[in-house]
Amino acid sequence: MSLTPKQIKMQGQMLSPFKFGLFKILKLPLAFLTGIKIKELTEVSAVTSVQYKYLNTNPFDSLYFAVLAMSAELSTGMLAIFSIAKYDQSIAVLVVESSGKFHKKAIGKIDFICEDGELFQAGIEKCVQESKSKLVKAKSKGFNQQNELVCEYEFTWSFKVRSI
Repeated sequence: MSLTPKQIKMQGQMLSPFKFGLFKILKLPLAFLTGIKIKELTEVSAVTSVQYKYLNTNPFDSLYFAVLAMSAELSTGMLAIFSIAKYDQSIAVLVVESSGKFHKKAIGKIDFICEDGELFQAGIEKCVQESKSKLVKAKSKGFNQQNELVCEYEFTWSFKVRSI
């Protein structure tokens, strides 16, 4: 599949450290403070990262679970928004459920990978065609620098075409 001009523009903005930094200051101030970054954004996958540091620590000398959740949510949310950008319709998007599992202590740099872009594309396509709200469950896995699975999150996103 080819990207639309709107998706190409969005991809450039989200992958630009300066432009995404400005976006975080204006729209996601806690993501700015915790240092969450977008490393990759394609039609099928998104990768975010967060580094252990003073502002996102917990009393157990690891990354606070909420910071991990923010980075994981961003990896799925960027795919959701990126998929919506393909359409001219105004589509509402909202997280309606989330869950997480933790496997290892989160220290150092954690990369979150979501490869559910095709699920978002199919769900949004049905949402637009049927003019009914649709739910999409997306998973994001967090890996440390040794490529060990640290945590897994699942987010359920709701999509609905707004009526004018």
